[in-house]
Amino acid sequence: MFEIESFNEDVTLVKTATAMEDGQPIMWAIAYLIKDTLFDAGCANALEDIERFAAKTEVNKIYVSHAHEDHYGGCSAFVPRATIYAMESDIELIKNPPTIPEFFDFVWGQPKPVADVEKMPPHFTIGELEFEVIPLPGHGHHMVGFYEPNRKWLFSADAVPVPSRKVIGMPDENIHQMIETLEKIAEMDIEILFDSHRGPVISPREHIQARIDFLKDIRMQVLKLHEEGKTIPEIQEALKLEGPWYLEMTQGRFGIDIFLNSLVFDKTEK
Repeated sequence: MFEIESFNEDVTLVKTATAMEDGQPIMWAIAYLIKDTLFDAGCANALEDIERFAAKTEVNKIYVSHAHEDHYGGCSAFVPRATIYAMESDIELIKNPPTIPEFFDFVWGQPKPVADVEKMPPHFTIGELEFEVIPLPGHGHHMVGFYEPNRKWLFSADAVPVPSRKVIGMPDENIHQMIETLEKIAEMDIEILFDSHRGPVISPREHIQARIDFLKDIRMQVLKLHEEGKTIPEIQEALKLEGPWYLEMTQGRFGIDIFLNSLVFDKTEK
């Protein structure tokens, strides 16, 4: 699936997804276009549509927030014309993507290799817009967002969980860092949060705070149960935490146990 949606005179949403049987997206992966610059590049399952878009749209720069396939899967459609920027730790992975599990190949698609990726700068301009590259660890070790302080815009990638009650983790997530990052975002001067799956969130403070409150509350419950001697499966049972139907199909890439283990055993620095 592929849709283009204008948000305002500067920002355009480039939405990619895989369609379900009813024609609805499993989940949108949203890249944001400002003039000749993209923040992220969408998922590879929409690559043919992205290639058609690239053929008629001037895109000279792509800033990749983090190396998950729903964020860099469309990069190959824009080379060699566009320069791709990523955090140094993500460069080799984007250049030579690993084979992703079958479930994620179905949901997002297998990215293609790209020859060149440049190191992410600390700041950059797009026309009159001045962006700062902001570390947003938690969902990914080296994930970043893009902040425009004059417009009070934050392109937050996956820093703010889509569900308000997050109980599923990924192996490279650190939930303590995620909470710290959410608290940092809540303190920033932001009028519009540009989320990579939900889309733009105007006046996002309440949206962010709901996720902070839930994560801090469940952390307190989990740590209390751990101190009482309960195991991870026992904690999951005590809190009656249940995952979606597809959880086992992710082959260990998503898990309630991963989420709980992070709360119990991770430190702020992972």
